[in-house]
Amino acid sequence: MRQQAVNQAVNQTGVITEIIKGIVDRVTFHNPDNGWSILRVLPFNNPHGQETVIVHQTKVFAGATMEFEGFWTIHPKYGRQFQATVAREKKPATAAALEKYLGSGLIKGVGPKTAKKIVMYFDRQTLDIFEENIERLTEVPGIAQKKLDMISQAWTEHKSIREVMMFLQSHGISTLFAVRIYKKYGDDAIKIVTQDPYRLANDFYGIGFFSADKVALSIGLEPDSRQRIMAGIKHALAASRNFGHCYLTASQIDEQVTALLQLDLSHKLMELLQDMEKETLLMVRDLVLENGTSERCYYSKSLYFDELYVAKRIVDIGNPPQVEKARVERWISVYCEAKDICLSHEQAESVCGVVREKFSILTGGPGCGKTTATLVIVKLIEAMGLNVILAAPTGRAAQRMMDVIGKESKTIHRLLGWQGGKFKKDEKTPLKTDFLIVDECSMLDINLTASLLKAVPETAQILFIGDSDQLPSVGAGNVLKDIISSGKVPCFKLTKIFRQAQSSLIIKYAHQINKGKIPWIKSPFKSPEIWQDTSDCLFLDSEEATKEQINFIARVKHFYGLTPPELENNLSDLSNQSNLSGESADADLFEFRVQEPVIPYETEITIPKKFEHVDLQKVYAAQTRSEELLMVVKKVHPWSSLHYGICAVDVVKKLYQEWIPKYYGNCEIQILSPMTRGSLGTVSLNKLIQETSNPYAEGKRQLKVGERIFRAGDRVIHRRNNYDLGVFNGDIGVITEIDNVDLTCTVSFYPDNRQVHYRQNDIMELDLAYAITIHKSQGSEFEIVIIPIVTQHFKMLFRNLIYTGITRAKKLAVFVGTRKALSMAVRNHDISQRQTALKQLLISLNQ
Repeated sequence: MRQQAVNQAVNQTGVITEIIKGIVDRVTFHNPDNGWSILRVLPFNNPHGQETVIVHQTKVFAGATMEFEGFWTIHPKYGRQFQATVAREKKPATAAALEKYLGSGLIKGVGPKTAKKIVMYFDRQTLDIFEENIERLTEVPGIAQKKLDMISQAWTEHKSIREVMMFLQSHGISTLFAVRIYKKYGDDAIKIVTQDPYRLANDFYGIGFFSADKVALSIGLEPDSRQRIMAGIKHALAASRNFGHCYLTASQIDEQVTALLQLDLSHKLMELLQDMEKETLLMVRDLVLENGTSERCYYSKSLYFDELYVAKRIVDIGNPPQVEKARVERWISVYCEAKDICLSHEQAESVCGVVREKFSILTGGPGCGKTTATLVIVKLIEAMGLNVILAAPTGRAAQRMMDVIGKESKTIHRLLGWQGGKFKKDEKTPLKTDFLIVDECSMLDINLTASLLKAVPETAQILFIGDSDQLPSVGAGNVLKDIISSGKVPCFKLTKIFRQAQSSLIIKYAHQINKGKIPWIKSPFKSPEIWQDTSDCLFLDSEEATKEQINFIARVKHFYGLTPPELENNLSDLSNQSNLSGESADADLFEFRVQEPVIPYETEITIPKKFEHVDLQKVYAAQTRSEELLMVVKKVHPWSSLHYGICAVDVVKKLYQEWIPKYYGNCEIQILSPMTRGSLGTVSLNKLIQETSNPYAEGKRQLKVGERIFRAGDRVIHRRNNYDLGVFNGDIGVITEIDNVDLTCTVSFYPDNRQVHYRQNDIMELDLAYAITIHKSQGSEFEIVIIPIVTQHFKMLFRNLIYTGITRAKKLAVFVGTRKALSMAVRNHDISQRQTALKQLLISLNQ
């Protein structure tokens, strides 16, 4: 590689960064929407050679003298390119460059001919004239006052853009975000960012608190300043939503903000909290707990008012309608007989009760007849001459309602509509309905529930349907469970499992798991014939190395590979050393090791007690990961895939690509992992499945966004609500088109094949979806699910997680991992409590 840089360094990610200085020869491509540009640059130290530079820049012109900071990449089609993360404009270095620069379209009214005249007249003083005495341009023949005014205005505009971009980049903001910030804030960008740098985290997806905080400190904000601490408090309250909390206590805020800002807040915190309360930057609620004590709770404003609104709306729901019970019971009997529907006693009671309540809940586990009961409820409501609307949080859940009931069902977001930054349906323009039925209500967070209830007319009846034993919502709140546990809303619970559902092992095992019983699931490694029988739930016993095992194997390999023969027997047995790395055997493998760790030269190797059984020579001789692991694991399950030379990761890959297609045909397969990290987390599995199922090929288009690569045909998931696109958190689809020039793509979303066009900024909200977390699967059903479950996921192994995962499968559920991990999960009832006040508010407001 020719040395183009005047400076070179290694950044925090290990990428060598360089600086190129040169003149822009031409702009090959520029996207005005996002600033993405392809430039051909003549480096100063090699002016006869051209380099391709990729950069985000609001405006860039041929002839500009630039300094680019970034790194080299190799494009599979276009070859070597310099990816610039920072671009700084310098004064043109030569008269020729200056002439090209001014005549490139930079200034309205100055073309190549006028630029040549100006440079010939003022020579090296040209830029000084533009900067300090632009009126002198009238000295150049052909430039009158009118043209001068046009040039002056255009130059001022360009100067403002340049100043803003240089300011933003000087404080560590990448060119990509600098462009986005300028497009949103305009010429006020410097003023806005200087006054409140933390606003960046709120206004731009992809800029988090830590990035905004770096900018704040860079522009001179004191580490213990009032503004910084208050921003930290607001961030802690906002971040608590990720854990489902609606509020935090003062001690929690103290702990989190202290860790966040690395400050001692003991003398300032309560004073600042009081100030923020007075300024309504946060809200406070004194909550009376069940033990009679009072707790002071601190809220973000939106969560405070949404939680209060939901409680008041439910309490003020009004009197139930006057419906004759005997008449309803007769109708149910006649309708079910005519349609050959057999309702259980509790189903019939639920149907009769729901239509006689203003607000009610229908709950129950899988196979207990919620769907059938809902069908009869809808037909009964329509027979009563009432209008009914069906809704669900996700597109798949809405489609399932529509398929079973035969009536249109919409997602809540589409039902409420979105326009001008808010939902179109609200208290002023409510939905036109007599009865609203919402399915999969375990997914409802407090914000969406408040928005939904605001759109329901006061005269309408409401039915929430859901399984409160499923995972709670991804967002803040525990709405369904809180409403049920308050005891203030009529709740109809279905518990009887229907005979046809009893034949499903998925449903049988789901109920066992929910009751804390460990199901015994058959393995095709023991009985291969079960691939071809009617079993809809399998367990493929397999192992995946823990971090401790990986380190031990690496040290053994290193020792035997590098030490002289006379030292091979110099092994010390430290029986009191329980492990090699100081971590538990089940330590979470947050980052799967790809390269061997750097191990210092050793003249002896210690053997932890738990590895005393290991034959070190066999470990050294092992050729594959599965062989290594087989040598290290003390007890290997007799049906383990290790006996066939494959680890758990390999089993997942073979299931996805070979075994399931062979025995079940062309079905939708979804991998559901407990976590994002680790060798069996979604990040690693997505890369693995993409590279084997949809690899790069000549002519196949792809886009790279950060560390993610997207290709045509990839299965993707949207990661946040985007009301402008009409796509929401958890929506899954397939990339159908990619435009490498505009950096855009089109995604076809399930279940209705709706085509959504993504611009470059929007693509940041996508992720691969061959594997998704179980949390992201809520409200959806898939034909076949693969659930990796190993002890490296121990932090997330809870009963309701596995219960939710297995109930996502319609046709087949396959567990891959260890029965020990399954046992841990079933026994581990999640006792962590979401901090919400809805239950207490419902109780207190009813008194």
